[in-house]
Amino acid sequence: MFAANASRNGHSARVDPIRPSRSTENTESHTLKQGHGLVNSALKERDQESENSWTPIQEDDVSTQIPEFVGASTIEEDSIYCKNDQTLVAYFGPLPREVEDALNKTDFYTQPMVAKIDLDVEFGMVTSQKKCYIWAVQKNSTYRSPPVCHTLPMPPNTLTSLEASVLLPVVTFTKSDDEHCGIMACSPDGTCWYWSNIDLCFSNIDQHVDTKIPIAKDDYVTHVECAGPMGYFFGTKFSNVYHLVIKKQHGSTVITPIQLSTKMGGAIASIFSMIGMAPATDTTQKITSLTSGPKLQDPHGRWDLFAMTRKSLFKWQLHRSGDCNIEAEVPLKEQVTERILRDFSATLPPGSDPRVRLLDIAYIKNGKILILITFFATALKTATTPLSCALLTLSSQFGTTFDIENVNYIQRTIEEDLRPEASPKLVVPQGGPGVFIITPAAVIISTTLPNFEFEDIVPLKTDRIIGHGCEDWRQRGHEMGGASELSIVCRSSGRLGIHIQVDGTNPALQQGTSREFLTAQLQAKLEQGVFYGVKKHNPISFDLSHYDGGDLNEASLNVSREILNSRASLLSAGNDLTSRLAERYQRTKGIIDCIREADMGSRLSIDTRFQLCWNTEKLAAAHAFWNRYQSLLADSRDKSANTNLKQVVQEAAALTLQRIGVHVPADPITFLLKYHAGEMSELLSNLQPCTHKLHNAPPGQQTVLMQDVNKMLILALRAAWNYRRQNVGNYALEGTSSLEPWTATVDIIKGLNTQYDKTLAALKTISVDTSAMEVDGQDQPTGLSDSDVELRDQLYELADVTLQAYSEHIIFLESLPQSSENDIAISKAVADYEEAKSRTLLPLVSMKMTQRALQLAQRYKDYETLVKISAGQDKQIDGFITKYQQEFANALFRHYLDYHQTSKLLEQGEKYSDLFTVFLDTHEYSEISWLQDIKNKRFMKASSRVQDAALQETNMDRRRTMLSLSKLLCMAGLPGGDGLEKEEIMKYMTGNNDELEMATIQSLVADEWEKRVGSLANVQDKSKAVVDSFASQLLKRQPQLRKALLKSVESLLNRQTIGSEDLLDVLILYGSRDIGNFDVCDVALEICLHAADIPESRRPYVLQDIWRRIYIAEQSELAHWKLEEVTDPEVRQKLMATWMARAYTLIYRAEGQKDDLLLRPEDTKCRMPKELFMERFMALHEGKEVEANCQAMMHDYSLENEELESRLEKWQLSQKWNRIKALVKTEETNAAAAAPSVFAQDVDMEEA
Repeated sequence: MFAANASRNGHSARVDPIRPSRSTENTESHTLKQGHGLVNSALKERDQESENSWTPIQEDDVSTQIPEFVGASTIEEDSIYCKNDQTLVAYFGPLPREVEDALNKTDFYTQPMVAKIDLDVEFGMVTSQKKCYIWAVQKNSTYRSPPVCHTLPMPPNTLTSLEASVLLPVVTFTKSDDEHCGIMACSPDGTCWYWSNIDLCFSNIDQHVDTKIPIAKDDYVTHVECAGPMGYFFGTKFSNVYHLVIKKQHGSTVITPIQLSTKMGGAIASIFSMIGMAPATDTTQKITSLTSGPKLQDPHGRWDLFAMTRKSLFKWQLHRSGDCNIEAEVPLKEQVTERILRDFSATLPPGSDPRVRLLDIAYIKNGKILILITFFATALKTATTPLSCALLTLSSQFGTTFDIENVNYIQRTIEEDLRPEASPKLVVPQGGPGVFIITPAAVIISTTLPNFEFEDIVPLKTDRIIGHGCEDWRQRGHEMGGASELSIVCRSSGRLGIHIQVDGTNPALQQGTSREFLTAQLQAKLEQGVFYGVKKHNPISFDLSHYDGGDLNEASLNVSREILNSRASLLSAGNDLTSRLAERYQRTKGIIDCIREADMGSRLSIDTRFQLCWNTEKLAAAHAFWNRYQSLLADSRDKSANTNLKQVVQEAAALTLQRIGVHVPADPITFLLKYHAGEMSELLSNLQPCTHKLHNAPPGQQTVLMQDVNKMLILALRAAWNYRRQNVGNYALEGTSSLEPWTATVDIIKGLNTQYDKTLAALKTISVDTSAMEVDGQDQPTGLSDSDVELRDQLYELADVTLQAYSEHIIFLESLPQSSENDIAISKAVADYEEAKSRTLLPLVSMKMTQRALQLAQRYKDYETLVKISAGQDKQIDGFITKYQQEFANALFRHYLDYHQTSKLLEQGEKYSDLFTVFLDTHEYSEISWLQDIKNKRFMKASSRVQDAALQETNMDRRRTMLSLSKLLCMAGLPGGDGLEKEEIMKYMTGNNDELEMATIQSLVADEWEKRVGSLANVQDKSKAVVDSFASQLLKRQPQLRKALLKSVESLLNRQTIGSEDLLDVLILYGSRDIGNFDVCDVALEICLHAADIPESRRPYVLQDIWRRIYIAEQSELAHWKLEEVTDPEVRQKLMATWMARAYTLIYRAEGQKDDLLLRPEDTKCRMPKELFMERFMALHEGKEVEANCQAMMHDYSLENEELESRLEKWQLSQKWNRIKALVKTEETNAAAAAPSVFAQDVDMEEA
């Protein structure tokens, strides 16, 4: 009727294709000791000789050993299908061939077959409708070959109804006081055949005792129960129970069926039985199970018999005299339903029907009984709603009532199986504490202990359980132990044994709903799958979806780390490190396989997937490292070489152990690889420093040692990377991990770099003729010793693994969250990587390993090395450009630029014009790129590039010429403007004009000064003469400002450009109001407003400087007279001749916003903060004098403030400024009124 579900959520398990039958070659025995059930390991050790080179580890290479449990018998490792601390499943042997043939032809819907194992009589049977197959079994033996089978016919069944046509006869082994056992078989219609001696019946199958149970019409026999010394009881569909009394009379066996009385029938039922008739039937009371057991502490040796129907529970008292008294009839279903509704009130509201089914019953220790039920835990039921399952412990008081003492709700659900004989069976070996719920597809394991929750499951892949068996404990009466054992018979896999150890004292077994426990349970199942799921013909499913409540990331990493560092309890205990490394490698490989088979790979995070792969890599690397180390020591060579190698390896291992805080044993490397293989990265990075300690050894020994270390280092890393590359798909490593790869740590990279340098230095000391070196395409050079050739090969290998480590390290850094620290680390790593490429690959070229260098350069995309190697080889260059396109072209063009091969650059640029254009667009080579733009008629782009280059030019004449060229190119680009908007073009042209004007001003100033002081000997004298001619009278008291002016003037006289602020200082303090055709005031304001090199934070203060120096530059025009003392015409004449009147008039006549440009005298005092002073004049002062010089500059500016304040008081500067403003406005107004209007001009034009 039912089968165990694969998971708690009701979804069925995913099954794998059925595996072929087991091999029957091995005939060794297997034992399971009763009462203990713990398993000792059969310790197997297989020593493997050291291999010369590392090869992929195969499963057949693994020597597996089983951990030892205290007090158990030995068992062959290959017989164990599943084992953890509590549960063991082992193989006991195949079924007879006749049984296998019959089962293969059976349809379990119409022709069911059931099996039974009786370990007391040591026989097993499989029953069909017409035959019973019997063979000998032994509890403590495992059969590798199919056992001998005997066949007995079954009693005929005269029932013809559709329901009864699929029924099987009820068959049981019988026990007697002598050593022989018999067989009792009863067909559904009540026909009984009894063979009293099983040993004799096989030779004479017809020699049996017959009888007929008087069942009612449409009734049929369904169950049989052996009640120990009380005999055999048969139950029928209509809840009738018959006692078959077997007696010997006059040397022959007589069987008498007696129907048990009930409250409903009482004595009447016995009368019906004696006269061969059956009483009326109740079809709703179909018997579902029978069980029996001895009464507790009963001096008369009486037994209790229990019959459970669909609704009720009956109890009889059995006497040794043969009497049977009914003691109780309990409406069990009602009681159970009430309890279910109470416990599941959250999901089952009052009035709900949980549809309780009473399935099976078992007698357990302490005189209690255990009931198996199913029900629906929710009020909403659909076709896919799973059935919940529970175990109820019932105790009887005074023999008349039953109390539900404990309810154990099973976490796993079950689903209905409609095939006959498929109802779940309840088995309690030894009366507890172990409980087995057997379904066709799985065995659910629980316990009878009331305060100790334990649950496990043994699911099958595609096989089917058809029967079971265990020892009958009820007549022995020993105390309850902690072990329980069960034998199950599977259709294809034969006989399996299940052993559990539950003593109720281990707190680790306590289940709960916490995620931690569910994770631990998931981890245990994953570990079993890793160790036992790979076994051939193992029928057990290790589908992790059975334990879907735990953290798969944590569980998988725990299993991986335990295996990696030899902490897993299921690992073999051999001392051979080679075989142990091989086994651990295979086990860690199996972790991802188990997860993928369960379709749970998507639940692993990317970091977990990488860690699982890395842990397996470490074991692959450790295995390769150890094998090469052993092979080197085994070589027949100088003892000093082995001594040096041992010293280096042992010191590296000891140093690794010390750094992780582990006591260093006598053999550090063996201990490290056995228990700390996770520290492989540390071990490999320590090899080089430990090698360096032997620098005082003779050169020959140092070379041999270096070669040995190279071999182990390269081989270990190769083994790791090969595994990762081959399993990218299995681990889904398409993404990037935020964890650092163990093969790309900074220490690993440092060690590889040093080892490469040492190897290169050793090669350079080898004196070899040039002809002996390799030429391109020649793999084996001539004239070199084998050792030198090997060293050369190692140099190539070291270059490869070093660059591989670099590339991995950069990928790791780029996967980290973006931050300033990470950006710096990435930049440094990329720079180191680029430097390492040329540093490691170019020496290969000098060693005449050009082809190998080309291979690595292409593998790691080192285009610069490719360019250098292929320089001057046009065909090779063409090939690389065809293959790599822009990446190689960029490196090629940059190479020509760096080595000033302009003609070659232009030649290649002409050949690959598109690539050359992209290169120039993405790189800062304006001095060349504008020519390509002109060629492509991109004049605006060329203009922009020329302007950018001009702004970088320091010579004023060249800058002026380049800006003029930029302007011409811009004009050539009109009107289209390369697709630019009109506003953008105007803005660009304005900026270009501003820069050109500023360059022109500087050139004019320099020309004017050169005319004045050109006769002086040197530029320093010329600069001093120019500054001395400045109109500012304050400059004599401003040494720091004078120093700055001298530097600016010197630069201009040297035809070098200066900054805008420095130029403004020169123009205003020089005092000339015109430079060439330019008005100095107009130029100064334009520079102040539009110069790009003036920061916005300083622009307001620059405007203050301009006005302040204009105000204090006036001398004769403003001094020694007051407004009230001079007539208006004289005031106008004096004021309009001043520089500030000229500046005001200029601004007043300008268009746009003017107020921000007009500063009153009192608003022009220098108030620039100290930090801005330091920011501007930082380049002028260096070192420790920066602070002092800035203070001095601020003092010089403060003198200007004092001068301004003085003129405000003595010269009426503010009043005169206001008078200038009024005069300018009046004159401008009068001029506007005197000019004819635009309308009048138009009329005049018409008349003309």
